[in-house]
Amino acid sequence: QSATLNYKIPFNYFPFLSFIDASYSYTGDFNWQRGSDALANVENDNGELLGRVNTIQNANTKVLSASISFNKLYQIMGLSNDEKERKKIGGIKRVTNELIDFLSLFRRVQINYSENNGKVLPGYLQGIGFMGTLDPSFGFTMGSQADIRYESARRGWLTKFPNFNEAFEQIHNNKFRLVAQINPLKDLVIDLNMESNYSENLSENFRIENQEYINLNSNKYGNFGVSTVMIGTSFRNKDGIKNSNFENFRKNLLFMAKRFSNRNILFQDQFDNEGYPFGYGKNHQEVLINSFLSAYTGTNVNRIGLDPMNKTPLPNWNLKYSGFSKLEVIKKLFRRVSLSHGYRASYTITNFQSNLEYDPFNPFLRDRQGNFLTPKLFSNVNLVEQFNPLARLDLEFNNSLKILAEIKKDRALSLSLDNNLITESNGNEYILGLGYRIKDLRVRSNIGGRRFILSGDLNLKADFSLRENITVLRNLEYDSNQVTAGQTIMSIKVTADYALSRNLTSLFFYDHNFSKFAISTAFPQNSIRSGITLRYNFGN
Repeated sequence: QSATLNYKIPFNYFPFLSFIDASYSYTGDFNWQRGSDALANVENDNGELLGRVNTIQNANTKVLSASISFNKLYQIMGLSNDEKERKKIGGIKRVTNELIDFLSLFRRVQINYSENNGKVLPGYLQGIGFMGTLDPSFGFTMGSQADIRYESARRGWLTKFPNFNEAFEQIHNNKFRLVAQINPLKDLVIDLNMESNYSENLSENFRIENQEYINLNSNKYGNFGVSTVMIGTSFRNKDGIKNSNFENFRKNLLFMAKRFSNRNILFQDQFDNEGYPFGYGKNHQEVLINSFLSAYTGTNVNRIGLDPMNKTPLPNWNLKYSGFSKLEVIKKLFRRVSLSHGYRASYTITNFQSNLEYDPFNPFLRDRQGNFLTPKLFSNVNLVEQFNPLARLDLEFNNSLKILAEIKKDRALSLSLDNNLITESNGNEYILGLGYRIKDLRVRSNIGGRRFILSGDLNLKADFSLRENITVLRNLEYDSNQVTAGQTIMSIKVTADYALSRNLTSLFFYDHNFSKFAISTAFPQNSIRSGITLRYNFGN
């Protein structure tokens, strides 16, 4: 069964809040699956029968969406005309003026939050009637995630078969995204984007003894990610093999270990042979992760938060400025001049899971390397950054000549906590594009003794791109930085198309690609593709 609720939050009934448009939706699902008759006769060594065991599961989806129209807010506040407003508020305090200046930058804000939850409980003995059921609870059949395991066991609704091995499962994931548009200048548009996502799955076997639910081997696993900013270290000097960010990572380890140790007054005066405090060696997972984040995001090692999964999403951006074309000097030469820039970065933790050896009642248990056990085990931590583009200049002259110049930059960093290796990839790309249109180009032709004149637009395009990328494997234990992949790719593309008639178009193309690899085991590659294409359109 399924139930859905859609609700539009009535901000429009309040004039001072009518600039907010928000809605909420809830969907609850319930499913009862009948057990197999074939398995009902399964028995254990003591002759006990499994019987017919059913499986129940539920899920819910929650979605909250909101948008803020600042243009409507300005109308409510009477701020539609800035110059007049300045005269009106001349006697108001300076703080009010600054607040109005700040609000006037925004044009729109959109917020979206979604959440999915679900449970699967096997070994359920209750059946359903002709019209369905409200067991094990009304809330559960409507998608509620309240825990019903212990109450179901107390009522005798779960199988007591000692060899029953199907697992109880629970899922949870949520996503958050905020998008805003800002106009600090009339012709400058900035789009901001913040997002985060989290997913967690729980799986556990169980048995029933004396009407009590006893969990066995409970394990949680999932993923986590947020948008972040790494621009503080994007342009630090690096030559592929050597990297100042990696050296800072190494230096941060001892400082970070001392920060963790300072929270524990019992072992502050104990150190290992390398000077690391007791329980927080250089291979401690939380020490590694936070040192890694501090070094590659440019955050002070003494200020970064210590919880790897408690990170606030930071805004990424895209900006475009088109005000140059309004200048009289520019108008004489150019029809369009625009400058754009984009930045995206993310921080993700993949495949974290519960540490089955961790005991919350004895937090000073240590692993084989002498490090305190952590509640969660992490396998990979990733940082990805893209300047897409770092800078892009788009020009169109009054004579129809077009020029596009673009620079892109990216890097990806992956810290493996299984072997303390960092895989670092860096890429740079340079693009230059030219375009020109010759209108109403007349071409005289003599085919089959018949002379005629063709008239149409000739479109010429030429694109040149150069991309360099390199992947380096860095080892924390040894001074061993190895180039594992990388190449230089050069591409030249030229096209020319001409409309021979209303339905017939000819196209000439030339593509030249060259790649040279960074490792000696791969050979350079060179490819050329060229030809002429005729395209006929049978439509009107």
